[in-house]
Amino acid sequence: MQPFLFNLFSLTKQHSVSDEAWPMVYIPGISGEENRRTRRVPNGRKTEAKRRVPVAAASVSMEPFKSPGELIREHQVSNEGGMKSASLKDLCPEDKRRIANLIKELARVSEEKEETEERLKAEQESFERKIRQLEEQNELIIKEREDILF
Repeated sequence: MQPFLFNLFSLTKQHSVSDEAWPMVYIPGISGEENRRTRRVPNGRKTEAKRRVPVAAASVSMEPFKSPGELIREHQVSNEGGMKSASLKDLCPEDKRRIANLIKELARVSEEKEETEERLKAEQESFERKIRQLEEQNELIIKEREDILF
């Protein structure tokens, strides 16, 4: 894979020096061949132009996203290396609010679960009582039939 270089100053039009005179920046993970497009030159010929990427994009990591498990493993490895462990004090206010909201949501859901379990248990006991009553009624009907027939 051929590295893709882009002109750091190609976005500014105030410079009269050609693009080739400016320093180039290497962007890992981008192939030069797939990122070329055709452009017209003033004399009418077509030439290939390198894809221009904003300077901010050069600082973005091209690593794939990591799962929470991978991040935890990385954190554990770094702690074994002698670094201090992370604490809530290290988090930004937005993350602290998210954690607080998650804790509140967990408490609400746990309370709802307990209430639902209590209702379910009450309904189950009610059904069991009704079943016992129906069984008793069924036995009485059977006895009455036997008394009539014999």
